[in-house]
Amino acid sequence: MKTAASLQPHDFADYPPEAREFAMSSLDTLQPLPLLFVATLLRQVSRYDWLFPPEQKEVLDQLELLKRQGPGTLQQAAISFDQIPLTADLERMDWAAQPDRFSEALTAYLWSSHHMENFRTRAAEYSAKLDASRQKPSTQNPRICIVLLGKGARAEGVPLFERLRPKGTLFQNVATSDALQIALETLQGRAKQSPGPYLHWWIDGGDAVSGPDYVTISYNALDPVRRRVLAIMDKARTSGSDGPEGLRSLLHQVERQRTGKAHGQLDPVLDHFALELFADGSGTQIYSTTFVQWTAREVLRRAQPDTIILRYAPRQSERPLNELISGSSTSLTPDPQGSLIDANMGSYYTWLNLMRLPGAERDTWIACHEGGRQAIAVSPAMPAGTVSLQPCDLRQIVQWSS
Repeated sequence: MKTAASLQPHDFADYPPEAREFAMSSLDTLQPLPLLFVATLLRQVSRYDWLFPPEQKEVLDQLELLKRQGPGTLQQAAISFDQIPLTADLERMDWAAQPDRFSEALTAYLWSSHHMENFRTRAAEYSAKLDASRQKPSTQNPRICIVLLGKGARAEGVPLFERLRPKGTLFQNVATSDALQIALETLQGRAKQSPGPYLHWWIDGGDAVSGPDYVTISYNALDPVRRRVLAIMDKARTSGSDGPEGLRSLLHQVERQRTGKAHGQLDPVLDHFALELFADGSGTQIYSTTFVQWTAREVLRRAQPDTIILRYAPRQSERPLNELISGSSTSLTPDPQGSLIDANMGSYYTWLNLMRLPGAERDTWIACHEGGRQAIAVSPAMPAGTVSLQPCDLRQIVQWSS
């Protein structure tokens, strides 16, 4: 078995402080394990300082469980990765110091050598074993997700919430003039009632709605970061020498740096998260609707918050891709109707991501056409597949759904 026996403390010299200390303290656990597995795990460890609390806990749990030996342990699942052969070039790479670059080279090798399916099987078995071995979290507070969409757009011809109507209650006589304020009050109230880091979020496709008790991520506030990533993409595109792998390496180099005060907050976790939204997302650099959808996906998957408010703003109209990437056009025309279609589908994807979280059967999901008359609520308190014509507002829907 090709193990990680060569792993040494100096391999972690370029890791951020907590990741470096964590990796060095885990040397005895990692060295006997297969090189392939350790290199993959170090990609997570090297980002430790920038992970959200649930992600950090998973890394800590993994290392603690990997210390245990014997049949049926997580260590046995990790050892199974040795059944995937590596090339001499991969083994000679600086895989511990630069796990991101190793991951890129490994992916290309697995595809070209037809070992990708084998790797995925091992990874799935390991993940299942890890999930079964970890201590189950304490009772999760019921989450709430509120989506505001379609401001300035007509709903005629767009069957809003069609995919979720069988699962919740559709309200067709909703006063929405103050929906924005009600959503904000809901967020503020829950943040004060159950405070904690990264537990409450406002994600906006336009301007920020900031507050001291919750996290704000907005497309307009992150415009400098977005333009920085677009410039890297445009340079890679026009040079013709980097290709997809080269572009990925460039973006990884940028991710290793602080983005600065991207949100007006001195928080390295949020700084790196903001950069990753544009470096890893597909279309987040161009369309605000895609940005909101992708950010919601990542926040739910990584931070697992108690409260998340999404507000879709009108995105720019479609133009030639080269023009969108280069940013050569100075006249940006908003497309409210196209944005409504995007947001309608994006809100459905957000519900799917919400349902993947532990305790999702107790959660509440509400979407409201801002400026329109329709809203939908999916929660244990709302009858499924029903339509209500009762006059109401968003505040009442939140109360009925909780």
